[in-house]
Parts: sequence; structure tokens; C-alpha cells
Amino acid sequence: MRTIFRALAPLAACLALAACATVTSAPAGAMKVGAAYEVALGRDWSDISKIMNGRTDKVRLLSIDGPLLNRLYLSDGLEPGEYLIKPAAKETPTPVIRRDMSASERLEFVTDSVVALEYQRVQLVRPRPAKLGQGSGVRFDLTAQTKSGLDVKGTGVISEQGGKTYVLLYLAPAEHYFDANLAEVEAIIGSAKLG
Repeated sequence: MRTIFRALAPLAACLALAACATVTSAPAGAMKVGAAYEVALGRDWSDISKIMNGRTDKVRLLSIDGPLLNRLYLSDGLEPGEYLIKPAAKETPTPVIRRDMSASERLEFVTDSVVALEYQRVQLVRPRPAKLGQGSGVRFDLTAQTKSGLDVKGTGVISEQGGKTYVLLYLAPAEHYFDANLAEVEAIIGSAKLG
């Protein structure tokens, strides 16, 4: 019996390593988010999509300094019934896109999604009209806290185009990390091309 375990141990180790999710590079330049949607990255980012819990297939998740220090969520056309953050369990549902949501309901979708990421005291500030690609949307800023009390800031845009909802959301600790990459995030939002 012991000989069998010794013989299978290398195979088990290989399978375990193959199952590990990896972080990949998102190099500076044009990055496809979806079939007809791209943004321009002004610097190299890390694509942490595969290592993050709660991410759906329609959401790319990028970071410069690591997922606890900054995250940029880029959604590819969420349709009614889809969510930005996948529910961890049936008992804890996350908000979903609904057909014909008003601008204020879309903003509530964003804040409720941030709450689903286990941030607390999420508050939306400065909602304002904006463009995403050629379509109309709403820019916003937000504040929140982690469970341990760390202040977090966010900024983003949400837009409904062709019956699909597009979200770009940047979250980072308020001290240093948010401001350190804000100009890059603003440029990415401004570079979005849909269709």
C-alpha cells in the first residue's frame, strides 16, 4: 500500500500544480475586454481574474500592486439576470442587472456589488453624466471600509448600451494607492471603445 502512495505522489503533485490558477500579464497597450470592447492600458497591469473568488466570466480583474492594494473591474456587457460579483452561496445573493434599470438603480447595483465584496459603509459620491465609448453613462466616486477599518476609495463608470450594462470600477485603499494610480485609471476609462 505504501508503495502505491509513493508511486502516485508525483502524479498528485502535478495535478495539484496544474489546478492552481495563475496571474498573467496585461501589458501596456490595447486590451480586449470582450468581443467588441477594448481599453488602452498605459502601463503593465496583472490580470488577477483567475485567482479571485466571486468573479464571473464576463469580468476581467486587473491589479498593479496586488488584489488587496488595487483592483480594476472591467465588465463585458452584462445582460439582465447577470451580476458583477458571483454569489458565494445561495443564502447570500448578489445584485443582478435588470431590464430597464434607471440611472439611480444602476448606481445602486454598483454599491450593492461593492457590499457583496464585503466592504462596509459603502457610500456613493459625485454621480455625474459621462461617456463610455460613444454611449452615455454615469461616472461616480465612492468610499468604503474594509472589515478591519481600512478606508477605501473607488471611482468608475456604468453605462447601458444595446441592452447590456458595462461597468469599469477601480477600488484601492484611500491612503496612497488610490491616488497613486488614479490618472492611469482615468485614462483607461477615457480610452474605452465599444462596438
